[in-house]
Amino acid sequence: MTATVSIRREAGISIVINGMLSLAFFLGVFGLQSRPLSWAAPDRLALDFIPQSIAVALMSALVPALIARRQLGNRPAIGPILRRAMLFAIAGAVLGGLLAFSIGSAGFPTMAWATALTIKIAYGGALGALVASLSLRRLLTAAPNI
Repeated sequence: MTATVSIRREAGISIVINGMLSLAFFLGVFGLQSRPLSWAAPDRLALDFIPQSIAVALMSALVPALIARRQLGNRPAIGPILRRAMLFAIAGAVLGGLLAFSIGSAGFPTMAWATALTIKIAYGGALGALVASLSLRRLLTAAPNI
């Protein structure tokens, strides 16, 4: 198995998992009832990008790296993997904050519930794939024999 195949597979898995987690959290926060949602108060849809970005970045950096670590013969140290995952979570917080601030202050009109759900699922999946790919590339650079 080549590193490229492994990265693509893990990125694809990350898209599905983070899309589904984004769906679950969206339903938990905004409910099942289809209604218009505000980016700012009272719904604060834009603010939801912060916890979503942190969770997706953390899990997308951590889980695929731990799975790949198990497959590597030389077993990279776990410390750098954990530190890298925390750095991705911090970067996710910054990205989520920037999105929340820029979208929340832009004065966008309310959005249909289904459209907002689609955006949140797509964002979670895309961010998950990006972070998983970046995290695994770094891990495989340090241990290229996967």
